[in-house]
Amino acid sequence: MPAHLDQLCLPLLRCARGELPANIALVHLFMQARDGHQAGRWLDDAIHFFEQQAGDQGLARLRDARALWDRCPDSFALVKNMLQIADRDADPASAADPGFWTSVFDRAANMSPEAGVALYSLGRPELLAQATDELVHHMRAWDLLSPEHAVLEIGCGTGRVLRALAPHIRLGVGADVSLRMLSLAHQHAADYDNILVLRSSGRDLAAFADGQFDLVCAVDVFPYLVMSGLAEIHLQEAARVLRPHGSLLVLNYSYRNDPEADRSEIMRAARRLGLNIHRNGTRDYSLWDGLSFVLQKTGGERALGSSEAA
Repeated sequence: MPAHLDQLCLPLLRCARGELPANIALVHLFMQARDGHQAGRWLDDAIHFFEQQAGDQGLARLRDARALWDRCPDSFALVKNMLQIADRDADPASAADPGFWTSVFDRAANMSPEAGVALYSLGRPELLAQATDELVHHMRAWDLLSPEHAVLEIGCGTGRVLRALAPHIRLGVGADVSLRMLSLAHQHAADYDNILVLRSSGRDLAAFADGQFDLVCAVDVFPYLVMSGLAEIHLQEAARVLRPHGSLLVLNYSYRNDPEADRSEIMRAARRLGLNIHRNGTRDYSLWDGLSFVLQKTGGERALGSSEAA
């Protein structure tokens, strides 16, 4: 039984402090534990520790995490199996091949469409819907959406973001390397006449003409482009297909756990490509620990609703 804070599992300690939402803390807990019994013991130990701290809000947060796990008891196995899909065959040469990620996300979609596009959903459709709604709320607050806008989503997955954007934009185009993800996206987009999804090579945006979109977004996609060595070309391509004053939204740039390195890389790319930075790695979400990067193509007077470059 841990007697000190520094003996607690770090994701649980961060959850108790309010730094991680319960669903994210569970994902990180599951990643660290060798099996469900160990994860459960760590969580119970953390709860017991905070039960001794009178009035500490950490106890309520950890109990929320326990209650969430109780509502989705298969989530530990799901997270482990999702991680094994990529880890089983991954090596530097494989990661550099978009075909490798095609196979990874095809298998992930077959296992769980929700967890396949957002592991932090724990496979729960309602959690994924809440996180998607929160994302769209921020996009609207940042003045990224308009009824006249054409939007390109790189790595659209099952189309969950495009469906949420459809009522707020003129046209939404999604591109993905995964045929299984695109099959689900086609099914889900059937009720929307302003959504189009198509297969991409994963190497560039050659299918799209210059200056075609008002917004290019990539939700948890650039980490795989970074691993593939294709991040720089996709930033360049995104700038190319944007209209003047158009915006690029990148949610999570890498998984290297070095936000300052990500911010520095984005700053260098922005200078090189003539993009203004409006958000540079800010934490904005209650159900996700992703970082927001918002850049705008130069060429006029229009400004975004937020000009924070933290």
